[in-house]
Amino acid sequence: MYLKYNWQHPDWPNFTYQSDRLSKAINEYIQISSNLQGQVSQLEQNNKSEAYIYLMVEEAINTSKIEGENLNREEVRSSVARYLDLDLSQPKGVFHKENGIASLLIDVRSNFANNLSKEMICDWHKLLLTGQEEYCGKRDIKVGEYRDGSVDIVSGHGDYEEVVFEGPPGEIVEAEMAAFVEWYNTTSPLNADEDVVYIPGPVRSAVAHMWFTSIHPFNDGNGRIARAISEHALFQDFDIPPLFSISTPINENRDEYYKKLAESSRINPSVDLSEWVKWFVEITKQAQVDSKNKIDFILKKSIFWDHHKNTDLNKRQHKVVNKFFEFGESGLIKNGINSERYQNMTGCSPATATRDLKDMVGKGIIDPSVSGGRSMRYYIKLIDSKPVFNIFPRGNDKKMLEISLKKISDDIQRNIDFFQVPNAKLNKLVSKYKEFADSDETHLERLNEQLAQLDDGNLTP
Repeated sequence: MYLKYNWQHPDWPNFTYQSDRLSKAINEYIQISSNLQGQVSQLEQNNKSEAYIYLMVEEAINTSKIEGENLNREEVRSSVARYLDLDLSQPKGVFHKENGIASLLIDVRSNFANNLSKEMICDWHKLLLTGQEEYCGKRDIKVGEYRDGSVDIVSGHGDYEEVVFEGPPGEIVEAEMAAFVEWYNTTSPLNADEDVVYIPGPVRSAVAHMWFTSIHPFNDGNGRIARAISEHALFQDFDIPPLFSISTPINENRDEYYKKLAESSRINPSVDLSEWVKWFVEITKQAQVDSKNKIDFILKKSIFWDHHKNTDLNKRQHKVVNKFFEFGESGLIKNGINSERYQNMTGCSPATATRDLKDMVGKGIIDPSVSGGRSMRYYIKLIDSKPVFNIFPRGNDKKMLEISLKKISDDIQRNIDFFQVPNAKLNKLVSKYKEFADSDETHLERLNEQLAQLDDGNLTP
């Protein structure tokens, strides 16, 4: 038999890797993990619950995108919340894929303190594909059962299709998976044994991922199950499931992910996984960094609502503000909204949208863009957890004082561009600017030049 794939190698599955190349990345991973766990432990319960939902939604969306599936984010979020008993509402339609991946991720986290088993893996496959009987029937997919036939991984389409990987024959899948599960449980921190060499979580996760995908035990869903197992392996290093999404950085580096998988699944002089493990360990580290940024964002949201707890908003305005926060910093917070988008989101008239938006600007909820007219956009005004005025007291540092005054000056200009007339919010900004300027004539002259743009520059702070 012509030897082409790793599972055909005489040394299979005795994988090797160069551990000395991993020390720095693993140490950084451990440090970030410790910091992240400390941060999570100090979150209030509602923020902690939201963080878990947010990161699981990110995992669901991204692990599906890797396979070319685009899920409905709102329905994924609703499914996750329902499984966590945080939402009692019923779905507004049929969303089998969203419900399936959500139930899979919940079960992975519920079983992180348990050994892996054939039953568990097959149950995850059932959860993933529940409700997709028609799709599975057309492709002859055995739901919740290992395949008993051949399987090929193909790239391209039509006349340009190419088999990039062929899994082991169906008749040996059961035995191959039994060996994999035995190794996985033997090396688990749950079963610490002085006779077993400790494998750091990111390395064990990387090996498990490659080993599982090389066996390819199912006709479909192997990638998503492999990434679920990788998370399960990482979770077992912790007392509670940590907050991160391994699939987010993988999806951001999807082409390299498939390239590394393909390279490691083919025959080389030995069953060496050094390049794959090194790449995967870096991905786990990036997943932690991404998670920290997302938790920071959740805290920003909490600070925002705490700051505006007494701000009176109507139902339309409240709905739109929630939409800003719903999809994270890469959505509306980055791109803003215009009047037309506001109308579409709330179903209101153009006149009502104009009134609502102007009212929200006046209340410090949103900021208008510098450009006016039809190109006017509005951006949510996040609250600094440590306001610049507290970080850099007047007279403490000249450079920091300039930064503070520049920030206030920008806020003044946005207010003038939007309102065109004196108003209470502008009065407060002018007072703050004068307080920081501390009678400095140069700074006050800049302020007067700004106020001269108004018909009546004689504001009374």
